[in-house]
Amino acid sequence: MQFKKIENTDVAEQLTPLLHRAYAADVKLGIHFAASSVTVEDVRKHIESTPTFVLEDDDGTIIATTSVRLPWSDNPGPFGLPHLGWVATNPDYQQQGFSKEIINWVVTNYVQSALHTPAVTIGTAADHPWLLSFYQSLGFKVIDITQKPNGPRAAYLISIFDEHRTSLIDDAYLKKALSRQTLSVQSLRD
Repeated sequence: MQFKKIENTDVAEQLTPLLHRAYAADVKLGIHFAASSVTVEDVRKHIESTPTFVLEDDDGTIIATTSVRLPWSDNPGPFGLPHLGWVATNPDYQQQGFSKEIINWVVTNYVQSALHTPAVTIGTAADHPWLLSFYQSLGFKVIDITQKPNGPRAAYLISIFDEHRTSLIDDAYLKKALSRQTLSVQSLRD
């Protein structure tokens, strides 16, 4: 198996159905993440504008994927920090820890090493039955829960590597969310 950054949009043909299959369980729960219905063209555009990573099996089959939305891109995350998105595991490989592996690899080998950022964020549906606790098990902490227009309540989580440098980021939403970080998840949900 190998981790790699996607450099060619041709992989969109393989990545699109993986995203649809991986997010199908969420759709059954009534949670519709954008990745659940993307087109091949959407995935090509995403790869061109957003660093996208995969974990491949020895035969080139994509096992897991995630991407990193950059604060200075056309599709930034909610805060002035890199934001993980499109976290998905091929259903044929689920329940084996591959989402954890790709998240940890991307955070260590790209977000921290290449971007030298003091923190990274990730989001999920606040009422998802397992994703919030999964991200928390990876060291992410809930910093905000907000109602999305025409969508589910979103939970935003952060993993901070350098608290001082994170506090210096000039982003009003981040500063407000961090000031409330001491609130419990339950109080954020209320």
